[in-house]
Amino acid sequence: MKILASDFDNTIYYLDNPEQNKKNVEAIQKFVSYGNIFCIITGRNYTDLKLLLEENHIPYSYLVCEDGAKIFNNMDYCIETVLLEREEIEKVIPILEENQCDYYLDDGYNETKNYDDCVKIVINCKEESEKDRMVKIIKEKCDIHIYASRFHVNIIHKSVNKENALKKLFNLEKLNYNLLYVIGDNDNDYEMLKSFNGGVIKKHNKILDELNKKEYETLSDYIEELMNH
Repeated sequence: MKILASDFDNTIYYLDNPEQNKKNVEAIQKFVSYGNIFCIITGRNYTDLKLLLEENHIPYSYLVCEDGAKIFNNMDYCIETVLLEREEIEKVIPILEENQCDYYLDDGYNETKNYDDCVKIVINCKEESEKDRMVKIIKEKCDIHIYASRFHVNIIHKSVNKENALKKLFNLEKLNYNLLYVIGDNDNDYEMLKSFNGGVIKKHNKILDELNKKEYETLSDYIEELMNH
């Protein structure tokens, strides 16, 4: 048996490549049918992710959402939540208002107004220079984890990342680390790729180059290799 933890966007799922999406899904289905465990680990929230999983018929054993702020077991029951601290939210919001950012608070399922139920602050932003600017400004003033993704800047608790999330999941579910493999493409995959066996998608964030991981054209290619060894 093997356990594969895979990033979602631009690893499993592509907005503009339905043909590759289909190949990836077929590979995942085969992987799971052989008794392996498949974990999806993503920056997306649960509600957003579930819609795409159902639409594309993607099987899974565990879901790690919001980069690890929400962890769901194989019954879709939330077994771990890491909230953003109210004190940090109250520091971040005035900065966002001052810079006229388009943002929202996320409780792991939907947008929320409740500071005491927030796991992530999401800034809607596509301009690379603006994303870099906001990351720099907020990092200087707040003790949080902040990173830019394709269309957003994401703010989560300083302890939250995909490596820590997998460690929590494996401890809670009593899974064997020796069976774990990981794959991803972006900077929020850095920690888990550094700590565990795995590879990177060929088209990836350049920060992952320093890890010297083997590159794979697609997730389906990686799964094929795993199943043949």
